[in-house]
Amino acid sequence: MKLPILLMLISLNLAACANTQTTLSPRPNTWAQSVNRDANLYRVDEKLYRSEQLIDADRDVIQANQIRSIINLRYFDRDDDAKVFANSSIKLINQPLLAWNVSAKDLAAALHQIEQHQKDGAVLVHCYHGADRTGIVVAFYRMVFQNWSLTDAKAEMMNGGFGYHSIWKNLEHLFTESTLNEVKMELTKLRQTD
Repeated sequence: MKLPILLMLISLNLAACANTQTTLSPRPNTWAQSVNRDANLYRVDEKLYRSEQLIDADRDVIQANQIRSIINLRYFDRDDDAKVFANSSIKLINQPLLAWNVSAKDLAAALHQIEQHQKDGAVLVHCYHGADRTGIVVAFYRMVFQNWSLTDAKAEMMNGGFGYHSIWKNLEHLFTESTLNEVKMELTKLRQTD
């Protein structure tokens, strides 16, 4: 009797943690475009890219796309970029986010880093998988800088094929006018300190 219950609990846990995203068909051409699927690397626009944690094999594609700065959203194990890009001119910025505790202030800080470093060229933003923390930052980038709607930005984050993990309900709950306005207000404060 205990084994079936255990198997059921394991099954439920796996289902809850599984990537339940779907990709719309056809995929809207306004969504980020794939550059290298192995690195979950996508071009958001001419000045912003998104990916998972990069490895040595990704150096050439980063250089080919003229990415000048990399913003790392990882909270733990933040030195991997320094190992991969040790002998390059790419600027490496740590802007750590905890996936389970992202605030409007955190999002504004990440957007401010993106905005500041885009002055020098294309920026890549990443976390470990390039799905959840990266997804929420890119969604707010879309809304703040490109005037996307809450609905459209959320749809790209969750259904864009980036690997969004539906367990992070807290990220989905950030898609409110109130949070968007708070992010914009915090970003304005950061700009005033430049």
